[in-house]
Parts: sequence; C-alpha cells; structure tokens
Amino acid sequence: MAPPVKQPDKLRIGFIHPDLGIGGAERLVVDAAVSLQRRGHDVVMFTSRHDPKRCFEETRDGTLKVHVLGSSLPRSFHPKLPLTIVFSMLKSLLLTFLLIMSLHWPEPAMFFNPLAPLNSFDVFVVDQQSVCVPFLRFIGGTRVVFYCHFPDKLLSGGWEIGIDKSGQQIERKKGTEGISLLKKIYRWPIDKLEEFTTGQADIVLSNSHFTSRIYARAFPRLAKRPPRVVYPCIDIEAYQPFSKTGKGKSKLDHSVEIISTDRPTLISFNRFEAKKNAALAIRAFAQLKEDQLISVKEFDNLRLVLGGGYDKDELDNVQTLSSLQSLCDSLNLRYHTLAAPDSPVTPSNTQVLFILNFTVAQRTHLLTSPNTKALLYTPANEHFGIVPIEAMSCGLPVLAADSGGPTETIVDLSSGEEGTGLLRSPNPKDWSAALSFLLQIQDEERGRVSKAARNRVESKFSLATLGEDMEKACRDAFGFGSIHETIGDILIWGGAALIAVGAIGLATMIFILAE
Repeated sequence: MAPPVKQPDKLRIGFIHPDLGIGGAERLVVDAAVSLQRRGHDVVMFTSRHDPKRCFEETRDGTLKVHVLGSSLPRSFHPKLPLTIVFSMLKSLLLTFLLIMSLHWPEPAMFFNPLAPLNSFDVFVVDQQSVCVPFLRFIGGTRVVFYCHFPDKLLSGGWEIGIDKSGQQIERKKGTEGISLLKKIYRWPIDKLEEFTTGQADIVLSNSHFTSRIYARAFPRLAKRPPRVVYPCIDIEAYQPFSKTGKGKSKLDHSVEIISTDRPTLISFNRFEAKKNAALAIRAFAQLKEDQLISVKEFDNLRLVLGGGYDKDELDNVQTLSSLQSLCDSLNLRYHTLAAPDSPVTPSNTQVLFILNFTVAQRTHLLTSPNTKALLYTPANEHFGIVPIEAMSCGLPVLAADSGGPTETIVDLSSGEEGTGLLRSPNPKDWSAALSFLLQIQDEERGRVSKAARNRVESKFSLATLGEDMEKACRDAFGFGSIHETIGDILIWGGAALIAVGAIGLATMIFILAE
C-alpha cells in the first residue's frame, strides 16, 4: 500500500463555473469558494462569463478572485439552430485550454496563455459542465472534485421525473411532450460524453439525496459509486435584518425604498425560467380571492413579489416574464416590473411586483421585513433549492412543492416535529389553502416556526458546515496523490506484465522446441 500523501496546511483550489450570474448553482459555488477561503485555503475562480451587473457581490467586490477565460465564443449558433449545449461544451474546453496553457507555458502572457505565469493548483472544483474534467486531470495533472447539481441530460427536456416506491424514476416523456428522433440522435453522444466525463472525476458530490438517487438512474454505469451528498449552505450573517441606521449588511438605499411597504407581502425568488413554475405562485395568489379564503379588503391589501435573475439575452427568461405578465392580465391583477435598482418607486396599488436581478439589499429587506408573511418556492422535483434555506435563516415560513430537495430541508408543520413550513402538491387549490393558513398564523405560533427555522439552518445549512464538507472532499481528492505518477505506475506495471507474459511465452516455446 502506498504511503499516505502529506497534506499541506493550505490547499490551492481552483473553481470552474460556466457563468457566474445569479442563480442557485451560482450561489452554491460562490458560498463554497468563500467557505474554503475562510478556512485558510487559496481560492481562485474561473468562468467564461461574468457580468458585473448580473452577479453576486462576492465575485464583484474583490472577496473572490475571478478570471474570465473563453468568453470570445458565442453562447449559441443561431436562433433556429441554437446548439446551446454544444457551444457550452466548446466554451468550457476553451477555458480549460487557456487555463492549462497559462499553468504550463512560460511568460510572457499571450492570447493562448493569458494568465501566465499562473501557479499550479492542488485541486479543481468543477460543476455543471463535466467535459473539462479529463483534461484537467490527465493533461493538467490535477485532481478534480465534480459537484453535480443535476444531470444535464435530464435538464435538456424530454424526460419525466416521477416518484415510485423505491424513491424516484426517470423515463422519456410520451406524446407531444416527448422529443423528436432528431433531437434524440443529437443528444445521445452528448449524454454519453457527460456520463463518461463525470465518471472521470476523483470525487463526485451532489446537492441532495434526491439528486444522488436520480444520478444513479441517469448514469447506470456510475451507480456503483454514488455521489457524496454535500448540501448547499448559506452565510447566515449575510441575512441580517434591514436597518435604517445602517447596522447590518442591508443599508437603506434607493433600491430598498422603491419596494418598501407596510402591506402584508408574500415573496417568491427564482430565476425567470419556465421550469421554475412561478405561474403557480400567481395562480395560488389569485385563488385566495376566487375561493374567498380571505376577505376582499384583505386581498386588496396583499402583495406578491416575484424576484430573481433575468437575462435579456436568454429567450427563456424573456418569454417567461412575458407569460407571467400576461397571466396577471388574465387574472385581473395589477402588476409592476422593476428592471433596475434605480427605477422609480413602485405604485402603491401594485398587487404583483416583478423585480429583475434584485440587489442584495432588496433581497435581505424582503426576507427580513416584518411585513413578509411567507416565501413561496414553486419548482417541482427541484434538485435542492437554496432559496428555502435563505428564507428559513430569516425565520420565514416556507411553502414548497412536496418533491425533490425541499423535502430534505423543510419540516412540514403537520409532521409533529418543529415545523418550518408546508409541503404541498403543486396546484393552485392546495397552495391557496396553504397560503390562507400561513397568513392567519397567530403571532405566538409564528414565533415558534421562526425559531425552528433558524435553528434548522444553523445546525445543518450554515457556511461553516459547507466549508468543512468541501474541505474534506478536496483533501480526499488531493490524498489520491499525483495523477501523472499514478499513470506512470500503471504504465510501468503494465509494461512489466507484458514483459513477463512475453518471457513465459518465449520460455514455453524454447521448452517445446527442446523436446
């Protein structure tokens, strides 16, 4: 047995993420990087896209060191033939090529080694796009930890994720919801490549037990080595109550003033994507009045806020926002859209408020305001869902779909334990009844829910916990030793075996001829 690899006090860790925008995956990557940095490690982030107007503050204010590589390639080929996943893979490969060249090609820095001289890394943490993993390992000579948010093959459409007695099942969608033969042919090599390159990682992590079970079904060849679950966590200190005196991280500014109100408020945070099903929140909100679950006066004084990442260059974002606005029109709900933090004050009679790319101050204000009554988390079969954790850290009850990751983070109030929210089937009727219940919770019971929610986050989903789990994964990967030495040993022993076989064969021939 080889002697254990000596671990340095401080690891040099590189993170590779395709687009450092605003979303759950980006929040996890940023928090993981910050948590490792706080534990004394040297952390550097690499990405193909980083827009200062659409990113988390830690990647903009110097907290994390960020390098952009491979941004010259387009994100798609043509509106009628986007080939988005192909170009995403190409951008990842270009980033990896430029990174490896910067590591191994000497100065001066040029177009093919733009960061030279770049010090070597002990471990790379990769997520979303696994195609770069073999190159980082075998050419770069660095161990790799791959964080699987969810198999990309299941995000590409045409798959049904359901619940069966054993946990989860996945199968092709039937009928009009299925995908064409041409797309199946197009996706087949991509899906196989994803399975192969994901399997090349030294350690694979996933964001929930739900994702781990789906991973095993999506990649049957990798099922014998299931991912290690590392829950996304949050920096609890970043969710301090809003204060007009400037105490805490959320200071009074114009972006907060334009959304402030004394009206009871329900909130829903997600990227503006169709799969996030934000329409459920709007329909459930309108159902409160239709089913007479609250009085007309109460309903007119109630407000629903939908905020999240929005990219005008993403067709899905544009279409989703437009469809949500049309839905408000059809339900006779007065809505207003804030496209920038310097927008005018929101009209006082707004019933549904859309906030595009909300600021940290806006997010913190909405989560901690005493007027906010609940958070609605609408996606079904969500891989994990960081937003419910953010809400619970602020003592806010959460209503979420009864499937996927939220079933591992939210404790239903009917469970008999210290509940933190409600898990319900994602349909407007069930959700409107749940909203009515949450709106009418008495102060004493609301206080118990808030305390239970905060305690759960502090014990299971704090940044300190994430840092410990990520450090263990990185040190375990580093502990496997030098990749090139391992490959060399394999070649040496393989060569020795061939020589031995040849020698035995030659000896056998000599013996036969001697007879």
